[in-house]
Amino acid sequence: MRFTKTIASASVAAVLGVAGVSVAGAASSAGSPQPAAPAATAAATATATTKQTGLASVRRRRLLRRAIAVAAKTIGISSADLVKELRAGKTIAAVATEHGVQPQAVIDALKAAATAKIEAAKAAGKITAERATRLERRLDTLIPKLVNDWHPRRAAAA
Repeated sequence: MRFTKTIASASVAAVLGVAGVSVAGAASSAGSPQPAAPAATAAATATATTKQTGLASVRRRRLLRRAIAVAAKTIGISSADLVKELRAGKTIAAVATEHGVQPQAVIDALKAAATAKIEAAKAAGKITAERATRLERRLDTLIPKLVNDWHPRRAAAA
């Protein structure tokens, strides 16, 4: 515990020291602007890219969870059971067929849920009408691909 506090204190002191040097440097060269160091700019760009990539990854996982919930409800099983089947190497269409549900019914349910979500975002002003149209057009290719071809084993290998 004591060692952890020491390391934490040293880290805080180092950060404050670097910040103090940065402020002092900025104050001394206030009259003559200097170009940013390439390494600092590259680091800032890399951080911004990482944050965007991380956010996109979170959004994809959230969308996938919602799609699995809708598909599971349509098939008549729990989301956990559907995920188990998917991890075993099956597709959503194969699981639906095993449970006596046509894959097209799952596709239709997913498309209806996605369209409702897009329309709600458009009505709330979160997306433009053009963006909503583009998203709805993509549903015709993405949802059948998700139902007929996708499962986690293939996604991890890609």
